[in-house]
Amino acid sequence: MQRLTAMVVGALLPLAATAGFDPRLLLKLAPSVVKVEAHNVDGSVSLGSGVMVKEGVVATNCHVTRKARSIQVGQTGARWTVHFQSSDVDHDVCLLYVPHATAPVAAFRRERPRVGQPVIAVGYVGGVAPQMSMGEIKALYDYEGGTVIQSTTPFTSGASGGGLFDEEGYLVGLVTFKHRGQQAYHFSLPVDWIFRNLDNAFKEVQPLGGGRAFWERPLERQPYFLQAAALEAGHKWAELKEVAEAWSWTEAENANSWLALGKALHHLNQGERAVKAYRRAICLDLESAEAWYYLGLAHLALGERTEAEYALKVLMGLSPHLAERLERSMSAH
Repeated sequence: MQRLTAMVVGALLPLAATAGFDPRLLLKLAPSVVKVEAHNVDGSVSLGSGVMVKEGVVATNCHVTRKARSIQVGQTGARWTVHFQSSDVDHDVCLLYVPHATAPVAAFRRERPRVGQPVIAVGYVGGVAPQMSMGEIKALYDYEGGTVIQSTTPFTSGASGGGLFDEEGYLVGLVTFKHRGQQAYHFSLPVDWIFRNLDNAFKEVQPLGGGRAFWERPLERQPYFLQAAALEAGHKWAELKEVAEAWSWTEAENANSWLALGKALHHLNQGERAVKAYRRAICLDLESAEAWYYLGLAHLALGERTEAEYALKVLMGLSPHLAERLERSMSAH
């Protein structure tokens, strides 16, 4: 554990200083996160991360372990064999039974996360040592009994299955996948999906078959929020408008659907319709900082400065970061 602590300190103290996080919190999180090595039937090895969620049980992503004939988890100086596995392939949550693992169990927070909340992603990027990245929650999407989290915490290969923690050190999600565009969109699975699988039957480790997670389906078969995120990341505004219209028709009380529609209309130079969509999103979620931000931009583009100033005033109480961005845009006009 001393060697692990030294590696974490060396890697993370500069990040802690710039992000305003207490380094002691960072050192607290890493021991609950382990490296996952899946030894596959074709002789290859898949690397990922996992989080100790119960004594002897590690949560990870099924896309890390689905081809495995044997699995090991470990940390610097320690390695444990996985005896059994429980799988929910569609939701990409696999639980590994590791009775001899001594990593501490992560603390959970069952309350719903909030947009703008600071978060820390912890995982074995590259499979060498735990690494952490800081960011905030960008959006929340209710889906099949849980809340999928979109955040600005970057991660790369090896981090899948790692932990997303809040500023107090509670586990709020399982780092899982990203959509790539001019900027990456990072997603974590809800802890509710972990809890509901804890009582599932464990079976011997073996390949999980050809199943794919909800986010790995062809784009047109993915949930609306993922279709919208992928199209927004690719700046495909006409396609986004089509998807968002279907989404807002199907889920008329979902603020995210109207926000996505507003973004599409805004970039297609349909400013007045964009304003209406943003206002609908705000009616459904008064604290949607992103909706207030884009509403301010839309009013500004229409020459409605008084309305933009009102959006800025509201935004200052919701997201100082977005308020600063809107203020810069207003100064440029």
